[in-house]
Amino acid sequence: MKTTLLIASLAAGALALPSDTHTVHQRRNLVQDARFEKRSAVAAQAKIPFEIALKQGNLQAAERKLYDISNPRSANYGKHLSKEEVVNMFAADDKSIDSVKQWLVSQGINEKDIYVNPTKTWITVDTTAGVVEKALKTRYHVYRSTTSGQDHIGSEEYSLPNHLVDIVDFVRPGPSMTKVNSRDTKPAKSPAAIGEPVRKLNQDQLKNVQDAIKSGPGGGGQAHDANNSTLPPYLQICGQVVTPDCISYLYKIPKATGTNSTNRLGIYESIGDVYSQEDLDLFYKTAAPYIPAGTGPTLDLINGATAPNSPENAGGESLLDFDMAYPIIYPQGTTLFQVKPDQYYNIFGDFLSAIDGDYCNQDPYWNKHKMCGKFEPTNVISVSYGGPEDATDPQGAHRQCNEFMKLGLMGITAVVASGDAGVSNRAGYCQGPHHDIFVADDLCSCPYITAVGSTVISAIDKPETATESFSSGGGFSNIFTRPEWQDASVSHYLLRHNPGYFAYNTSDGKIPDNEGIYNRGGRGYPDVAALGDNGLVAVGGSLGLSGGTSMSAPIVAAILNRINEKRLSVGKGPIGFANPALYLMAAHSKGAFNDVTVGNQALGGVFSDRGYSACGNNGFSCVEGWDPVSGLGTPVYDKWEAFFLHLEESMAQ
Repeated sequence: MKTTLLIASLAAGALALPSDTHTVHQRRNLVQDARFEKRSAVAAQAKIPFEIALKQGNLQAAERKLYDISNPRSANYGKHLSKEEVVNMFAADDKSIDSVKQWLVSQGINEKDIYVNPTKTWITVDTTAGVVEKALKTRYHVYRSTTSGQDHIGSEEYSLPNHLVDIVDFVRPGPSMTKVNSRDTKPAKSPAAIGEPVRKLNQDQLKNVQDAIKSGPGGGGQAHDANNSTLPPYLQICGQVVTPDCISYLYKIPKATGTNSTNRLGIYESIGDVYSQEDLDLFYKTAAPYIPAGTGPTLDLINGATAPNSPENAGGESLLDFDMAYPIIYPQGTTLFQVKPDQYYNIFGDFLSAIDGDYCNQDPYWNKHKMCGKFEPTNVISVSYGGPEDATDPQGAHRQCNEFMKLGLMGITAVVASGDAGVSNRAGYCQGPHHDIFVADDLCSCPYITAVGSTVISAIDKPETATESFSSGGGFSNIFTRPEWQDASVSHYLLRHNPGYFAYNTSDGKIPDNEGIYNRGGRGYPDVAALGDNGLVAVGGSLGLSGGTSMSAPIVAAILNRINEKRLSVGKGPIGFANPALYLMAAHSKGAFNDVTVGNQALGGVFSDRGYSACGNNGFSCVEGWDPVSGLGTPVYDKWEAFFLHLEESMAQ
């Protein structure tokens, strides 16, 4: 439904105040007040996108179920749910829905204009601002973001009849605002690709790299004998140029053989960043000649997206993802989920709608012109996009995060890059009156996602450190509390390696005044890490170097996809939500991770990923064990494969 917004310069009149029959259900907080400038009132006759989020049923039970089937010590490990079982678990009851509908009708809304989505979790209403204002005892205004210039429609607060308070989660627009297209402005804080710039190789560098690759297994040469102390040329270059052979050697990844038709690796792309087949072919020819020219993804194009592009219009983010993943999984294939953004830049919601028809009408920006349940999700999905958590309303963040919980319940693994700005905000200042409160990533703060940080090597035979040209994103959510499966690791970090900053304990974005600069009680991330700088890529018809946690995420996603291939080959299901098993493996499987103990988050912020941190400090530091820079460490493939392949049997003993 196309929405028309009329801006009124004057309020249309006073509204009834909340009474003892109504309760103020939600009120704007100080963080929102500081971030938005209140502007014109919305005209009473303006059509608005009005949605009511019903409280989802069984949320705590669903989380317990997810942790149960993802816990290797449980007899229910790997017993994922069907899509129908997941839908039924979250649906509101009919009596609650009828209560909301009766209230809407009593406010003069025609029943035919009230729509309940199939999962019974969201009600949408086709009406005007004046009708909604009267029903909610509120007044709508346009609020302009002081950092992005993007306009939103919202209110200071709203009230509900007392009998609906425990039925409704929140309404939108309200303090949880809805972006509007009254200005032609791309929001500066919209989700963005997390890649770093491509640095082209000159002719001498290129010749050295090509000659070195030819000496290794990727170029038809012999693999290095670990008993030989002299490194061959293909490994000598790894401190300057990370090739597929460098990744395979460092993480002990053998060549793949599996091609299970149900196990293609999903790669998510958006914001107009599109791969070029010619560039993929150039990369294969140079660094992975065992991959035939023309090898590319199955295209799941969402909401009018197109792919591939010509080399002159190629996207460096997309090509980085494929260049990292394909050499690890080939001959297995990939599926590209390419999302075309609209004026709301709701790229994650559009993706979730496209792979899950029941999410469509939970999404406040979805309309009938977009795809709904068109594509099937893959077992593993790699995402290298994100944005700052401080720009996300907590209710909306929980709703989006719950969709990833649903994917986990169905056996799907979501692997997400943790960001390249350390503890700061790539598109703005840090939080708080002194701009020193740490900013988390919006997706990685969700506990149902496997967040991936980045590392770098100076030489293939030297330990990895945290990336130095930019700071790997990591820290603690201000919205989500620490999940049980990481409690032991994070508690040990805070006890034994106190980062030395004052801290507070909160949830749902309620940051207390003058109590500290990070939330020690929040979900900690990243969970793991992988190489994230100096990666060899082909972009725009040329070879160069790139990086970012968007290099790291597809490496980890490809490794998990490879392990799924092994599990499927012996009649087992996919890993699904991986985090509980990863943390258990770190505690009980010696040598399963390369521990990263050097580096910090001194860089990142409003001016540049490579500038000093906008928060004015060094962020967190790498230490022994889990830390908010490198997580549990980087993968050791043979240990991971053995752990996940024999998980059920070993834990039953």
